[in-house]
Amino acid sequence: MIQPAIVSYDRAQVIELIRTQSPEALRARLRAGDFDAILDPDGHALLDELLTAWIQRAVGPLTLRDAMLIDPYRGRQVYGILCSMYVDRRVAVPAHLAVHLPAAPTDLAELPPPLADQPELADLAAQAAQAGLVLAWQAQRYDFAPPSNLIELTLPPPQPYRTELVFEQPTGLRRWIAIVLAVSGVAFLIIPLLFGHIPEHPAGWPLALLTLALMIGIKAGLLGYLGAFCIWLVANLPSLRHDTLPISLWPDIPLMALGLLLLWRDRRVRAMWRFVRRQFHHRRDAAGAD
Repeated sequence: MIQPAIVSYDRAQVIELIRTQSPEALRARLRAGDFDAILDPDGHALLDELLTAWIQRAVGPLTLRDAMLIDPYRGRQVYGILCSMYVDRRVAVPAHLAVHLPAAPTDLAELPPPLADQPELADLAAQAAQAGLVLAWQAQRYDFAPPSNLIELTLPPPQPYRTELVFEQPTGLRRWIAIVLAVSGVAFLIIPLLFGHIPEHPAGWPLALLTLALMIGIKAGLLGYLGAFCIWLVANLPSLRHDTLPISLWPDIPLMALGLLLLWRDRRVRAMWRFVRRQFHHRRDAAGAD
């Protein structure tokens, strides 16, 4: 027994534990010493005993919240010990003032007027409000009123499975292969120009190597390679030579449409496009903020 006291404790931490931890997981953490710094030896032994009883009753894999609903008696004890671990400050209440407290230990929204006039208790309430802690009064060290909304303390709903891929920039051997191919494509285009010769078909090997470098760099799938091949083929059709019209209706447009469709169907290509678009928006927003 201890003298009746008003304490401030971090109720949010306790709620998080009973929502997310199972008796098995909590006992493992307890025996690993995770709570040695905030739990006294008596509480340590009692909590271990209560959790072991739950595990023996085959409720170990459930959350603490579910175990508290199944076994309210042990649940109240476990909850009280957990609350005691997160007590920030305790102030004893004189016997002549304890009569103004509720009949049973419970959380307090505010101090009753006679207690609020006590400087030490008023300071406790002010500190608790500033730190986001909860006030409670107790007649014993582990005597805390369990939450009344246990049914509502469910786990957050699982996030929907993310099916879209996230673009990953090339690394390792794939990165070096892409660099070598890209440099080779630029070299096929620039070196003839340095010697005064204009390539007859600049969309041939230079574009092929640059496109292959891109596809390897983003780790494109079969559809991506087929789409890129269609685009490259359009650029090398006779209708796109320098002495002809820019593009003809057949077969350039259907082949271009097929290439774009195949590229769009490739998940890696779409991931790269989303990455580029997000980078553009971020830079635009940053420029606007400046």
